Amino acid sequence: MRFKDSQEQQSYLKHASEQGNLELVYAGLDVLGSTPWQINRKVFDVVLKVWNSGDRMCKIPPAVYDVPEPQKPENYESDPKARLVYLTRQKVWSENKANNHSDRCSVNYKIEIARAVSHFLSPPSHSPVR
Repeated sequence: MRFKDSQEQQSYLKHASEQGNLELVYAGLDVLGSTPWQINRKVFDVVLKVWNSGDRMCKIPPAVYDVPEPQKPENYESDPKARLVYLTRQKVWSENKANNHSDRCSVNYKIEIARAVSHFLSPPSHSPVR
């Protein structure tokens, strides 16, 4: 079972386990663990179409980060406040661009898991040997 890296939470979990208060939690996790995966092929096909287009849609990030980079102000060299505002915006933009890449990798990983599971769960497409 996952929990945050917290001494307090670990202590509560240990105490609850010693008291036998986690049996229903364990039973629920067993049920979830034994539930077979199912991939909705129509939804999966739409996700693949969006993914392959490279466009942003819902929680699928674009292949190429589509937010324009902040422009350096004309008074960048002479106005410390304008410089600070620009540098702050640039930092946020850079972080968001990196996050876009990270999110794209995460979505790709999930798509590949769904692809593997769907192939594993699907019956073979070839005819049985007679």
